[in-house]
Amino acid sequence: MDESLSDVIARLLAESDDRALSLERTYTALRDMDLLSKTRVHRYMCKRGCQVAQAHKVGGIVMLVVRDYKYSAGMNSAESVPEARRKNTLDGDRHWPSHVYDMTEMATWGDDAAAHVVCRHFRGALTGSRVLADADGVIPGRDGKPSTLGTPT
Repeated sequence: MDESLSDVIARLLAESDDRALSLERTYTALRDMDLLSKTRVHRYMCKRGCQVAQAHKVGGIVMLVVRDYKYSAGMNSAESVPEARRKNTLDGDRHWPSHVYDMTEMATWGDDAAAHVVCRHFRGALTGSRVLADADGVIPGRDGKPSTLGTPT
């Protein structure tokens, strides 16, 4: 029997007790099936035009996909310790991986909980309530003009 897209997403989200892993797998499946444009509800860019994050509505939640980034050497040293860099970066030092966040869940934690977004020109945070407000009423696949974040650094 063929699974519908919503069944596939529900299965992927429920497949693991590790919520972060389930979100990553769901995002990867949507990307591999070339369906991201059909689930996107909002985009975030820096003032210089870098796309730093995308919000997608899937399986009853809003996911925020934050792009990977590379801190300057000074910023990297100030923001992390060598052990964390070795364990959590793509290159063992400065190249931090992309992340997928469940912003629907994050919104329940209050406005102190946020996803960090970074590019060469901007560094900031997006709260769950902000992303949910930006996605409210948007039909997936019909996202409009992206939000421009902060001032260039």
